[in-house]
Amino acid sequence: MKGYWRCGFYVFLCVGLLFSLISCGSSNEGAPNTDLLVAFITDDRGGPGSVQRYDGTTGASLGTVAAGGALSGPTGLVFGPDGNLYVTSIDNGKVLRYNGTTGAFLNTFVDNIPHGEAFGFALGPLGLAFGPDGNLYVSNDFTNDVRGYNGTTGAALGIFASAGLDAPTGLIFGPDGNLYVSSFNSSSVERYNGRTGAAMGTFAAGGGLDGPEQLVFGPDGNLYVSSFNSNSVLRYSGTKGGFQRAFVTAGSGGLNAPTGLAFGRDGNLYVSSNASDEVLRYDGGTGAFKNIFVPAGRQQFPAFLTFAP
Repeated sequence: MKGYWRCGFYVFLCVGLLFSLISCGSSNEGAPNTDLLVAFITDDRGGPGSVQRYDGTTGASLGTVAAGGALSGPTGLVFGPDGNLYVTSIDNGKVLRYNGTTGAFLNTFVDNIPHGEAFGFALGPLGLAFGPDGNLYVSNDFTNDVRGYNGTTGAALGIFASAGLDAPTGLIFGPDGNLYVSSFNSSSVERYNGRTGAAMGTFAAGGGLDGPEQLVFGPDGNLYVSSFNSNSVLRYSGTKGGFQRAFVTAGSGGLNAPTGLAFGRDGNLYVSSNASDEVLRYDGGTGAFKNIFVPAGRQQFPAFLTFAP
């Protein structure tokens, strides 16, 4: 998969339909951040992509932390209970595991995840989350579901959740232990019982949400969702799901196709701007733009991001 990873594909789908008819940060405001990790879909030479590491305080590049081992089109990333880094490889349907400290490739943790292409764009495993049960859960916009895998062996456990999902992207287990999943095409956040996967209905929608990607519960307990097509980050009640406001207003600081979200230990919000190849930083209390934290460089199309433990 090369190029602008999601916008072109879903714009194409929307046009076709017209003709046929989203790791909670610490609340220690001002505390120093750990390193920031960003999954980049590709680079300026059309390479297979990589996970890059940046100093969590200055944004200075610390180099490639994960690449190789058949990694192609990295999108989602999460640190596991074992301290290692897990990364989705959307182009070939894998979850790869890397040493959480050195970035050395360890193994293909999950293989043969359903994936495919539509109009030249890759579809397959995207978001990752470890559940309270220690198992790994993977969203898949090719099969429109969330599947579970044994958190120790990677063995498939079957479909965990699917009702109401149309191109699921980001996912997270909330403070209540339930699973929250961004449904890109229906522009909603769906909620599922964290133990059984039973559908609990739409948790958040409206307020201009259009193409939700990564989602995170903030230090204030509210839910923040990147809205890819409206170039904004929206805030919803973390308990009721009601829309509160556009926390990062459309295009603030040059935000273009926001994808990844993470609160730092400093209390600020970090957002990957997929179309401008940057990571932007916003005041965690007001949503005001602060600065370009990671400027555009050779790496292209930043997807999800996370801070190191």
